[in-house]
Amino acid sequence: MKALLEKRARIFEEARALVLKAEQETRALTSEEQTKYDAIMGDVKSLGETIERSRQASDFNAELDKSVGPMAPAAPAAKGSDLRDAAMDQFIRGGVGSLKEEQRKAFGGAVTGTSDQLHFRAASPLSDVTGAAGAYTVPSGFVQRLELAMKWYGGMRNSNATIMRTSTGQPLPYPSLNDTGNTGELVAENTQVTQASSEMSFGKITLGAYKYSSKLVLVPIELIQDSAFDVQGFVADALGVRQGRIQNNHFTVGTGSSQPNGVVTAATLGVTGASGQTGTILYNDLVGLLHSVDPAYRPGSQFMLADATAAVIEKLVDGNGRPLLNSSLAGINGTVSAGQAGKATYTILGYPVVINQDVATMAASAKSVLFGDFSKYIIRDVLDLMLVRFAEKYMDFGQIGFVAFMRTDGNLQDAGSHPIKYYANAAS
Repeated sequence: MKALLEKRARIFEEARALVLKAEQETRALTSEEQTKYDAIMGDVKSLGETIERSRQASDFNAELDKSVGPMAPAAPAAKGSDLRDAAMDQFIRGGVGSLKEEQRKAFGGAVTGTSDQLHFRAASPLSDVTGAAGAYTVPSGFVQRLELAMKWYGGMRNSNATIMRTSTGQPLPYPSLNDTGNTGELVAENTQVTQASSEMSFGKITLGAYKYSSKLVLVPIELIQDSAFDVQGFVADALGVRQGRIQNNHFTVGTGSSQPNGVVTAATLGVTGASGQTGTILYNDLVGLLHSVDPAYRPGSQFMLADATAAVIEKLVDGNGRPLLNSSLAGINGTVSAGQAGKATYTILGYPVVINQDVATMAASAKSVLFGDFSKYIIRDVLDLMLVRFAEKYMDFGQIGFVAFMRTDGNLQDAGSHPIKYYANAAS
């Protein structure tokens, strides 16, 4: 409000200066001055209308917080994470204005203000929370639910991709080294060592911080006010799935221009299907793709493909109609990792499979199967998740709006030895 008032006063002074100049020179405004004066006064009028709407919204929000606050259940006498979860539930139902002092402290300290914004920041000495400006910390439980929803939707965050968390969004150089052309040597006593025939090859990728929005999630006030309804879970799932959809698509097939560089875009060709294999893949192609990746990268490697492609591979049979490949309840080498007992792990040639629906299905020239060390794909998250609550904007429909902003980037760290390869279907 203060900024709007100051801006209106500032531009009005420009119009006033035009009039004073004409008066001092005892003349009327020129046509050019009149056009500029009219434009300025139009801006003054528009700002005045914006200021009035802002005043009305502020007054309505204050009334709404008063009315919604008592409807929400009182915060339980809980400590630690339980208190933070209860405070988060209260925020979603009634906004910042409905929070009690105990609940505000749970969000990061004794804070003031009524801004309906929450931020989740890294728990490190480099981060801070400006409570007076409306930056209250989102409880980790809510963030974990949101992150789980993103993992559930897409394949990239559910793979072995390396996820880095930083407290700022400044450009982050991530170095690589390729020294595969050099070896050590055997030297005799009192013999000088020799210099390598080639120098170490250093490279880097630079990770940025693209801002993603969940778009608006509208929740009816009937659900907001229903104390038995898991409103936290509903909002977290909706925001997480929406963020997961767009991020997974960009982490998979992003162009690298004004968006993350997707793993398919950054990967290297391993095997191309023979003529006629526009919608098929041979057993030998799978074996060839696996062995196109350097053995140094194979421990912990994974296949990644769309579900429709998995169906094509499952149908591969030998001359007697027997399946060439079988899914299994066991992991690599017949072992079951901790916490995975009873959970089916689909494997190809002994390596786990990640289903990612953003990988292209089989078609002419499609990059339909990936294999390699996905830990070399780096996802950089800026721990500044902003959750915004719109208490009055959609009230004429009886709804409360929520939107989440998240900053992230991704790219493949390839020092030149190509840790991830792809199978390309034949062009025709």
